[in-house]
Amino acid sequence: MFRKRTALLGLLCASLFISACGFQPLYGTRANAPGIVTELAAISVGAPSDPLNRTLRLLLEDQLRADGSVPVLYQVTLSTRLSVRDVAIQQDTDVTRKNLVLTSKYRLLDIESGEELFNSQAIAIAAYNRVGSEFANIIAERDARERAASQAAVEIRAALAIFFQRRKGS
Repeated sequence: MFRKRTALLGLLCASLFISACGFQPLYGTRANAPGIVTELAAISVGAPSDPLNRTLRLLLEDQLRADGSVPVLYQVTLSTRLSVRDVAIQQDTDVTRKNLVLTSKYRLLDIESGEELFNSQAIAIAAYNRVGSEFANIIAERDARERAASQAAVEIRAALAIFFQRRKGS
């Protein structure tokens, strides 16, 4: 019983300190102002049509919730590069583990003015094991590509959300 009261008291004190310092959730909304979620939904995503960029574009659109319900005000253009590095090499030179490194450079443009508002890059690393079956290796690499693209989409969304939050604050 004492632990529950102490935990509850600690939680109450922490919430008072957090509210006093001006903390507000990144993706929250206020009654009098649109939130970051609305800004993110107003972004269209442009990328080359190769399979990796298409996967990243679709994952990023899901992250941004760009479903067409909000007028498009911004465009993100993606430029993605993929490299594969050997990680675990046995004495007989067989590679048993690889790292797949996805580097995605992106730019946020204001559609109306054409002005570049923000640019950065996201780097995602996904590892996979190599085994005796070539089919298993192909599937493992494909899965690693999808995991890397998913990580990059989450990182890009977070960076764009922070950009919009800082822009609203200034």
